[in-house]
Amino acid sequence: MKKTEIWQKYEKCKNYMDGKSIVAKTERNWNFYIGRQWEGIKTGGQELPMLNFIKPIVQYKVSSVAQNAMTAVYSDMDANPNLQPVYEKLNKYWAQCWEKSKMNQISWKALKAAAIQGDSYVYWKNADITKPPTVILNTCLYLANENIDDIQEQEFIIVEERWTLEACREHARKNKIPEKDIKLISTDNDTQSQVFNKKEVDDKVTVLFYMEKKDGIVRVGRATKTVIIEKVEPIQSVQDGKPLKSLSVYPIIPYVWEQVPNSARGIGEVEQLIPNQLELNKTLARRSMAVNIGAYPRLAYDANAIENPEDLNKVGVAIAVNGGNAQSINQMISYLNATNISSDADKLSNDLLQITKDLAGATDYALGNVNPEQASGTAIIAVRDSAQVPLSEQVARYRQWAEDVSLLWLDLWIAYNPDGISFMADTDEGQVQMNISQEELNSLKPTVRIDVSPDNQWTKLAEQQSLDNMFMQQQLTLEEYVEATPDNSSIPKAKLKAILDKRKQQMMQQQQMMLPQQMQQQNTGDIDPQIVLQQLISQGVPEEEAIAMVQSM
Repeated sequence: MKKTEIWQKYEKCKNYMDGKSIVAKTERNWNFYIGRQWEGIKTGGQELPMLNFIKPIVQYKVSSVAQNAMTAVYSDMDANPNLQPVYEKLNKYWAQCWEKSKMNQISWKALKAAAIQGDSYVYWKNADITKPPTVILNTCLYLANENIDDIQEQEFIIVEERWTLEACREHARKNKIPEKDIKLISTDNDTQSQVFNKKEVDDKVTVLFYMEKKDGIVRVGRATKTVIIEKVEPIQSVQDGKPLKSLSVYPIIPYVWEQVPNSARGIGEVEQLIPNQLELNKTLARRSMAVNIGAYPRLAYDANAIENPEDLNKVGVAIAVNGGNAQSINQMISYLNATNISSDADKLSNDLLQITKDLAGATDYALGNVNPEQASGTAIIAVRDSAQVPLSEQVARYRQWAEDVSLLWLDLWIAYNPDGISFMADTDEGQVQMNISQEELNSLKPTVRIDVSPDNQWTKLAEQQSLDNMFMQQQLTLEEYVEATPDNSSIPKAKLKAILDKRKQQMMQQQQMMLPQQMQQQNTGDIDPQIVLQQLISQGVPEEEAIAMVQSM
């Protein structure tokens, strides 16, 4: 049976990846991360010890990169003031899409996969940006040229997916594929690239999501081994039967943890830590064996003299001796004393663990394993910032990743929305409907700026300490202190604001009760209105409200 052209390209790419052992490396890296570090090693049925330092190091580095909140701001490349209102709408729409598509969660997932695998990929299957995209293993992505590091320069990209047979056939019918071709679609057991999901519940079909770029236009389609279930066609918006604008970038965004020269793939943290992890595990295993031998020494006996050796370790059982010479039993039976464990073994494991963590930047201060009462938040932040300097490249890549996502979204909005974009947005006047026409979208020449805000516990601690000190030194009033306190602070901001609002209402009620007396005094010429105004302001009445009250006298 003839293979599809897409499948033939897929096989060539797969042969290359097999030659580079990408699947084997990815599986090994994940095993070491999750703690399957003796996988594939014969242990004689024993549970060998393991001290997994790879997982906390990876978690620390991923959190260091991803803990900062990202906000995209679209702006005009030509600084056209007429388009500024459109960009303001886009920024609101971006914030909605980011939240609805759970991009904060997706970004953490992508960064974690990249730190383990070396590279990860997020791609959008359809036009609905409000739905979460798919994060795929690097083993499921195939490139036309593995030597090109810019994915947008690839001639074609293939994403391997696993579908149920029925879903695959139904997709083909929706795309008006002849029934005789649909019957040719059959299940397979090709699950090598799935790494951990090699045993499937139902029979499935390998479906290839194919993307190619010609003349700056992206064309996509889907195929199985023998059938094209979705013809390769441009992604473009159509209005009144006429194409408007086509997608110009692949709907897939990579994140490479550390770039490898002349390669589209990267190298992660796990692969670099595996040699030290193996040595630590071996050292622990040897120490464990030595301790067991010392605690349970091996028995040696004269096989010709002892009739029941199987009973030697049983309590209270008599030992039968050939020849009747029981007086020399100590010469027939003895225990082999184990050699004492050298202190160097313990020192080696401790040094290996500590040096590895230090070189990886995962010190106690960096991990936050300190008592805040013994070190100020500012001091902790300084040490953390110093430890995160080696991660500057990863942070820069993360910012670029967010920018690439934002620019891709704009391309998708234009390509899939011939009637423009309509959405509800929060404003000072409440929720209002905002519209961005297709014409406005097509006229945009955007740049993207990524704003970053710190979001870690030590930064929050330092901020709160600064506010507390200013309040204690009477540099802030209670109202100003409460207003400046972050919403996610441990301080019960909402309760404090409720108390202040209640006090304000009570004060206003008191002023209203005193107002008739003050008016009478004013009419008799006893009190100047300016004095009344100053009294109201000094008692906490806002100036505008105080003026209005005096004017109404």
